This record gives sequence, structure tokens and C-alpha cells, in this order.
Amino acid sequence: MSFFLSRSKRSSPTSYAITQGGVIVADHIFVAGYKAVLCESSRSDPSHRKLPSQSLGAELGEFPLGSNIAFCISNSGQLGKRLRDLQSHPVPLPDQIMQKWLMRLRRYSRCAMAAEDTNKSNRHQPSRSLDYILKGKVYVEELPPDIEPIRILLEKYSGIRGKDVDEHIHQIRDRLWEIYPYVCIGHFRFLSLKFTSDPRYQVALNRLLASDSKATLLDVGCCVGQVLRQLAFDGVDSSRLYGTDLEPRFLEAGYDLFKDRDKFKATFIAGDMLNQCDEDNGGNRSLEVFDGKMNIIHATSFFHLFTWENQVRAARRMVRFLDPNDPEVMIFGRQVGTTTPGDREGARGSKRFLHNATSWQELWDEVGKLTGTSWRTVVNEIEEPGMHPDSNTDGTLRRIRFGIFRA
Repeated sequence: MSFFLSRSKRSSPTSYAITQGGVIVADHIFVAGYKAVLCESSRSDPSHRKLPSQSLGAELGEFPLGSNIAFCISNSGQLGKRLRDLQSHPVPLPDQIMQKWLMRLRRYSRCAMAAEDTNKSNRHQPSRSLDYILKGKVYVEELPPDIEPIRILLEKYSGIRGKDVDEHIHQIRDRLWEIYPYVCIGHFRFLSLKFTSDPRYQVALNRLLASDSKATLLDVGCCVGQVLRQLAFDGVDSSRLYGTDLEPRFLEAGYDLFKDRDKFKATFIAGDMLNQCDEDNGGNRSLEVFDGKMNIIHATSFFHLFTWENQVRAARRMVRFLDPNDPEVMIFGRQVGTTTPGDREGARGSKRFLHNATSWQELWDEVGKLTGTSWRTVVNEIEEPGMHPDSNTDGTLRRIRFGIFRA
């Protein structure tokens, strides 16, 4: 089915939508004073090439859509006026070029993709202003300097040739970005293996590697399962490893990233940690398979996504996952913290609660009262400059490691 450009009927009258077969596949195509535009392209008038230096067009480059149309991103102004003059009727767009166009649009602008599904879903949809994007804060092309550990893992564990690793990483990252444009994906942080430097990782590894060990580990919010693959590479029997994520496509992408579908025996279950199975609506029962069976739980970049109330819900769920007869159970991970605990504004005006050591213990005290258990927490601050796109707002954000143990 062909693609068409038309005025958006669902958002601002000065924004535009891409449709295919009558279904909106990209809508609300303008953000924070910048707008994605289709402009008239003429050999004698190459003005669409002369974009303002602060515009995103310089990063995107030019994407020809036909003999007299080109795609670019620009400030509102003459190019926008030219588009409005052009747009008295929907314009057909070449299918092959549009596939590339949509990929670039999804990387660099805020838009609703597959709008019918989006409207029916209550899932969190990340929202980022072009100010972030223009500064390279959401999606970066260059691999980070600390990528070497994952290169080694992909070569030695997955058997990917060294010269092919970087391209393989880029392909998987762009596939994940198509699913959810999280900052951790745009910045390749989902591939970080820094968790191996956490002393609690070594505690977990030693317990899992003990000769008579039957211990199990669950990675909550596991994304592509990189933590579990590192554990397997370190010698852990993968049949005692488990992972869960809200997005099943992340779990599938993990098999393609690590090329281990036939040898990796870990169990992955997609499910919502906040949807309690004992609620009146029936809840999400898929995660019940973990109840009472886990000795160790890992959760990185997870709790800081939620409000206090939802953190309590997720923590109560984790307590149910743990083996009630094991006095040595442990929950560990890392997250964004703060020197001034409290609510922070997240994407699209959502709220999330960030912790320091005191508030983190208070949260687990509340969880203990609700579950009839008792917990002791340990929090360590990590020095990581530039650790978060909001880190320059007031100087209070920190990256923290935590451990949670029976008291």
C-alpha cells in the first residue's frame, strides 16, 4: 500500500501525518518549534539544503522523495510556508524511500507510530524534545568508549567476527529503537557490562557457581538479557537463569543480538511487574511461574521509572518471587538516585520517585510491613559524569548501586 502525506487531523493544524492504507503511521510531526517538512525541491532553488545550523536537517541530511520533493527538518518559516502551499491534496510518497524516511523520523523526532495500537495501549511512550536530540542526548551514532567488554562478549560468547561486531550492534540497536526510543537504547547503555564491577555481582556469581548450587537468578527489566548472557559466559548454568521484561520484542532481539537461540537455556517471560495477579481484573498471571523460586534478583534502571506507589507494587512482587525459606536471598542493581529524594517529572508529565539511601530504606520498610517481611538495604553512590540526560538540571542526580537483604 502506498504512503501519503496529509495534514494531521489529530494534532495541531500546522503539523502533518503519514498514512498508509488509511492508517496513520506517523503523526504529530513537529516538536518544540521544529517541524518535519516536505518541501519543494528544485535544481535551481536548492534552499532546502541550506538549513539553519540549529536545525536537525543538518544531521539528517536529504532524503529525496521524488523528482520535485525532498525530506528535511527545518525551523518554521519559508520552508513551512512552501509546504503549506504544496499541500492542498495528499501527496503520494514512494514506498521504498518512505521506509528509510520513517526509520530516520523515528530516530530523531517525537511521533506516534502505528497509531491504532498506540491509542489502545496504556504503555509508557517515551517523549523527548528536539533540544535533547540536537545535542546528541537521546540518539547517538558513535559507539561509546566503554563498549569493549560487550565486543569481547559478542566475539567469544556469540562467535561474531571482530570486524562485524560494530555493525551488528548498530543493527540491533536500531531495531530496539524502533520498538521504544529509550535513552538507554539511543546511547547504547543497554549494552553496558559495568554491573560486573559491582561486588554484589561477584557474590551472586560465586553462589551460582558453587559446586552443589541450585540457586536461581531473575533479571527484572532484563531488556535483551545482557546480564544473563554475561553470567552464562562466566560459567553459570543458563537453565538456572531467568529474565522478564514488559516488552517481548526485546527478549526476542536478545537471541538475535547474542546468536544463542539454540544453546541458551534461560527462561524468559514477558509480563508487567505492576499488574498484580491478585487484583479484581485478573491481573497478569504470566509471572506467577517465578513465585517462591528465586534466590537472587537483579534489577537495573528499573525502580527509578516509577512513582513511590508503583515501586512498592513492584517490590512486593519481587518479594513474592523470592524463596521464603532462603535466609540469603538478595536483590541488587543500580538506578538513578538523588541527593534530594522525591517526585521528579518524567516523560509526558509522568511522575517518578528518586531515592537516596534513607528513602530507599523507608520504601523497603513499607514493603516489609505489607508482606510480613523485614529488609536491610545498602546504597553506594557511583561516580559517573554525564550519567543521565537531566544531570545538568540542578546537580542533584546520582547513579547508585543498591543491595537488599533479609534483616
